[in-house]
Amino acid sequence: MLKSAKIKFSGWIPSEDLSTIVSLCENCNHGRTYEIFWEYYDLTPEILKKRGANCWLYYENGELCGFGLGRRRHEGFMRMGKAFIFEEVWAPCDGLSSELGQPSKRDMKRVLQFKRLIDSINYNVPMVLRAATDNQFAHMTARELKASWINGLVIAERTLNRKTKFSYPNGYEFRLFKDGDQFYMSKIHEKAFKEKAEPKIYKAWATATNCRTVLAIHHNIPVGFVIAEKRNCNSLGDFSIAVEPAHHYRGIGSALLTAAFNAFIDMKVKKVIADYLILNSSAHRLYQKHNFRTKRIYNYFLYSRHIKNVEVI
Repeated sequence: MLKSAKIKFSGWIPSEDLSTIVSLCENCNHGRTYEIFWEYYDLTPEILKKRGANCWLYYENGELCGFGLGRRRHEGFMRMGKAFIFEEVWAPCDGLSSELGQPSKRDMKRVLQFKRLIDSINYNVPMVLRAATDNQFAHMTARELKASWINGLVIAERTLNRKTKFSYPNGYEFRLFKDGDQFYMSKIHEKAFKEKAEPKIYKAWATATNCRTVLAIHHNIPVGFVIAEKRNCNSLGDFSIAVEPAHHYRGIGSALLTAAFNAFIDMKVKKVIADYLILNSSAHRLYQKHNFRTKRIYNYFLYSRHIKNVEVI
């Protein structure tokens, strides 16, 4: 952990020192692949500010030794509606417990301090704690606060070398985006993910200079799409892909993904990232088939503020 000037108290305090937050984040993630606020590898203070991040620093025994990073999500999240999500929470953790599994007194004090932070947030929305599988403190805290596991996020990668020939599924054709497709894309997204996405957002995304958008057409109607997006760092790319459920299991997803890979090569992208929910079995099959390798897994926990039986032993 990074160090800073000593202060007279311990606990969590709000912070607008975004540069320190970013440094702590990079340090805690140890150079591993991460996904924070839709960014991979290249988190910056400007991104935190733009995405409306809430930030905290954690002090213990007069030293800076942890941080929290979250935001209020206004769009649907895992079908829960609005929620406040702690995307990153790192702090020391002894990881010691009694024969009955009771954490050490010091760890329980750390849990209680984080509970006070949660309870200080005034948003009347569900509270979600996200934890990478290697984040011992966040998982201990979720367990001791009796937070319920609701889903997980897989971050997977694959490298690209050359273009691949492929054929369109029988009865379908592919074409590039044209104005008006954004309305179909919005409907496809809602059917596929059970959440709304505004057409204007899709139009801006699909027509961005760093994106290539391909649609699958059936009887002159778009039924699937992929947006291949080149990111700013490390010749990195990611994508958004969706197919109407009525057209699943016909090879459309694989063909769209291959079309995206070819577009990435045209854009000089060398590495592609896929992120998808653990409970999305179709995504597991699709990305395994196309040689993606899991790099990081996050768990999501839903916390109820009404639980009062968290005590320090």
